[in-house]
Amino acid sequence: MRDTRLIIRTDVRQCRSIGVRWWSSRGNIATALEPTGTDCDWPAAPDAGGRRLDTGESVRRPLLQGRPMSAQLVDQLPHPLQGGVAAIEDALDRMRVEAWTGLEPGVVRELAERLLRIEARVRAQQLAATRALEASGLAKQVGATSTGAMLARSFGGDRRAGEAMVHQAKALEGAPATEQALAGGRIGAKQAEVIAGAIKELPDDTTAEQKQACEDTLIGDAARYSLPDLRSRSKRITDQFRPEAEVDAAENDSLEAQEKRAWSKSQFWARPNGDGTTTGGFTLPDAQADMLTTAIKAVSAPRRDHLRDHPGAQSEGGSDAGSTASVYDRDLDHRTRLGMGFAEVCSRLPGHLLPGRSGLGATLMVRLDLDTLVRGVKAATLSTGTRISASQARLMACHLGLVPQVFGGRSLPLDHGHEQRLFTRAQKQALAARDHGCVFPGCDRPPEDCEGHHWRQPWATGATTTLDDGVLLCAHHHRLVHQDGWLIRDTADGHIELRHPAAGTWQRNHRWRP
Repeated sequence: MRDTRLIIRTDVRQCRSIGVRWWSSRGNIATALEPTGTDCDWPAAPDAGGRRLDTGESVRRPLLQGRPMSAQLVDQLPHPLQGGVAAIEDALDRMRVEAWTGLEPGVVRELAERLLRIEARVRAQQLAATRALEASGLAKQVGATSTGAMLARSFGGDRRAGEAMVHQAKALEGAPATEQALAGGRIGAKQAEVIAGAIKELPDDTTAEQKQACEDTLIGDAARYSLPDLRSRSKRITDQFRPEAEVDAAENDSLEAQEKRAWSKSQFWARPNGDGTTTGGFTLPDAQADMLTTAIKAVSAPRRDHLRDHPGAQSEGGSDAGSTASVYDRDLDHRTRLGMGFAEVCSRLPGHLLPGRSGLGATLMVRLDLDTLVRGVKAATLSTGTRISASQARLMACHLGLVPQVFGGRSLPLDHGHEQRLFTRAQKQALAARDHGCVFPGCDRPPEDCEGHHWRQPWATGATTTLDDGVLLCAHHHRLVHQDGWLIRDTADGHIELRHPAAGTWQRNHRWRP
């Protein structure tokens, strides 16, 4: 074999400390030479081509002293961080994206979940590096307008993402436990952002011990709450060291201020395209956006055959039958269906005339107690999970009217017995107030996306349509529960739990409840 040589520019002392051998693509091992001079002369793997490599460039599948390259890189490069980054690059070089095809699904799931945690850990290092860059002032020295702009120019070209990374890096400086949890893969980057933001917003008189308690609590909550629920929970994190009444008042004041700012930022624009369509956009406060979204989803659902007389409905006869797209076409993409639903809402205002698909339909419920309504000292919750101030809740009650809910209300009977198969609107509202959405473990679908399920006894075998026999399930999990025979029970604390027939563990859907 022709003796090809590889020249690697590096420190001679470092060369002497590393007994290097290269594993070639043909399986033979070339023995390392003792380095002489300032450059190290080593035989190259046959597929390296004998070319000069810059420092940091790797040859295919190297082994160092019988150990993986990653372990040696961390030890031998001038700084552990340099070694760590080089080790990550080396490991990724060995992973072929096409190798995922044909892998057993269970293995793919496990590896995908591990990659999510690895992504979080890498993000923590990215943020720490970004914070160090920001503190160094290097961006100004190289003529960049900011650290975010400098990073975007180096890779990706997304200045907004670069600036966001700088912002999050600074926020984590005040939440060291959160940063460590991110670096350890215990939480995700967005969860870390929520927690760091909550710690930053703590009152000025919060002690270090109180801050630590709040941070630790939110890190623990991140493991069981969805991101929206974690965000809502973080708004009340001062309950770790303040009386509940004070927390209620503080949250309400914060929400009122937020709603005022949101109202002043409201925008709407529309531009005719000249082809019979109009393109537009808007910015709305969260509560009003939830109202609109709830109404649109109510009329755009494909599972009910209501409002077939709208202008875009398919003809039932004639040459054009079936030629016009309809909101009821099951093969429509999601955005198109919602767009048609939006047009439907606009053409059929006022909203109380809109039909529903789940018994809730276009009804956006406000969960509040009498104390909130009368004295206005505690925040309320929409059925979508959005928290609103007491004043906003009272305003909605004024505009929309008050409907007594299950708990003592007489506007609708709640127990219809066996003659009534479907749950009534009032019953659905009561179930929504209890379940907060689909009860299947891990599902985040809101009440308006759910259907009533008779869980104590199938309807065909004598079930009664009562609150005691009903739970909310989204369409997907409703089918799954019936197909697989999932078992359901209620607990002493009023929660619903499910268990697969082949499993022994009961599970519940953890939702944050104010």
